[in-house]
Amino acid sequence: MRIRIYNARILTMKEGEDIFLGEVHTENEKITYIGAEKSSDGVVWDREIDGNKNLIMPGFKNAHTHSPMTFLRSFADDLPLQPWLQEVVFPAEAKLTTEDTYWLSMLAIMEYLTSGVTAIFDMYFIREGLAEAAVKSGFRTVFCGALNDFCESIEQMEADYRKYNENHPLLSYRLGFHAEYTTGKENLIKIAELADKYKAPVYTHLSETRNEVESCIERNGKSPVAYLDELGIFQYGGGGFHMVHLDEKDMEIAKEKGLYVIT
Repeated sequence: MRIRIYNARILTMKEGEDIFLGEVHTENEKITYIGAEKSSDGVVWDREIDGNKNLIMPGFKNAHTHSPMTFLRSFADDLPLQPWLQEVVFPAEAKLTTEDTYWLSMLAIMEYLTSGVTAIFDMYFIREGLAEAAVKSGFRTVFCGALNDFCESIEQMEADYRKYNENHPLLSYRLGFHAEYTTGKENLIKIAELADKYKAPVYTHLSETRNEVESCIERNGKSPVAYLDELGIFQYGGGGFHMVHLDEKDMEIAKEKGLYVIT
């Protein structure tokens, strides 16, 4: 399908290039032209869109989402993180079906697109519904593993790593787990071994609250960043979602390992 969008202001994000009036051509899933208005040279367009001088620019990327959790919006927002998770979120999520997550994800994708988001990095333990919604809506999705001691397994993580990195051009997968405080040492070691097997980065919620850091130090004698690094989790890099409460040593480790701080 050939589409021409003309009479639009275009921001390419190229260094030194200002916004200009021009047009964008696409053919199927590829952009074939970005530039000044030009003759169609006999091309038959399936659709031509007048941009009305609106702005066209690269889509935004949301680097940390839990898309099916749209059903929990404004639900028990007055609670601290741990009671919110343990008493409200986890019991509610246990009732979800794959069909539920399909429709909840479709709602999330509609909201993403409305705000200009065209790709996400999504951590959720039920992926089939979101995968179906993403493919049907043409929405790029990178899955992140959500393993913990209560759901998923190393075997499932490896199977999903292979499945979603080979299945569809809009879908891919990165190794990940929910957090240090929900994932025991045995599973963490297995994750490190899997990261070594695939030479792959690992992502997790990390040092999100002061209580998380203090309880990890009490259990393991180290901050979450230092403890996970010691176990080999970040041998091929990765990132931490939120990473609010870091000390100087944590920041040195993050720099050394090339960790992305994903807020």
